[in-house]
Amino acid sequence: MRRILAISVAALLTACANGFQQFYKPYADTKTMPDVELLAEGATPAIYRSADLKRDVSIARSRGYVLVGESSLNGQIQSEAALVAQAKTVRATMVLLATKFTNTQTVTVPLFLPNNQTTYSSGTVNGTYGSANYNGTSTTYGTTVVPLTSQQQRFDQDALFFVKSTRKYRVGIFYDGLSPELRARYERNTGIVIMEVMEGSPAFAANVMQGDVVLEINGTAVVDRTQFQVALTNASAKEGPLTFKILRNGTEKFVVVNLPAP
Repeated sequence: MRRILAISVAALLTACANGFQQFYKPYADTKTMPDVELLAEGATPAIYRSADLKRDVSIARSRGYVLVGESSLNGQIQSEAALVAQAKTVRATMVLLATKFTNTQTVTVPLFLPNNQTTYSSGTVNGTYGSANYNGTSTTYGTTVVPLTSQQQRFDQDALFFVKSTRKYRVGIFYDGLSPELRARYERNTGIVIMEVMEGSPAFAANVMQGDVVLEINGTAVVDRTQFQVALTNASAKEGPLTFKILRNGTEKFVVVNLPAP
């Protein structure tokens, strides 16, 4: 009985589903993405543990990584093998993993064990033609429910899956409109803020920095991100470099970005 119970407990502990697969949310289909480097067959993805996902996602983006999906769950710690398996499924080359303890929970699950009872009988049967001895058995089949209780530590687990971009960026910046906090700090509504600068890009070489607020592009005031995007799209290397008037640490300055030849 004890051996059966031990085997059954082991089966329960090893039969857990892959949470990273079960709770995966795709942001892009890696099979149809252009200009990306996918995980090669037989290769192992790079796994990095993060204490600050916002910071590390920004670093990953600046190094050319593209976020393609995310798994977010709360429960028992998932194995690294489960994480690697999901990364291989979506062909992610790099994964950022953040874990945080949340609570200890008492978990009770029913364990169904066989409980078969066999009855043995013997005796003498008397009849018209004499008597005869007999032996027989009868078996009753059933189960016994044994409650299995354990203490389970639970964790928030967030896994972000990335592939590597192979694009060559004309400028090499990610940007956004001014947040309410930045508008209050700089006492202005217009402009855009640089979120990340791609390593090795023209903007990187020109020393454009994360957090810079772009006020003008080639002498034209920047109103919002839409107008800035149009200006970048229409810019040509034949017309010369891009000149950004920026606000950095409360000081205005000019940064010149040389565009690559077409």
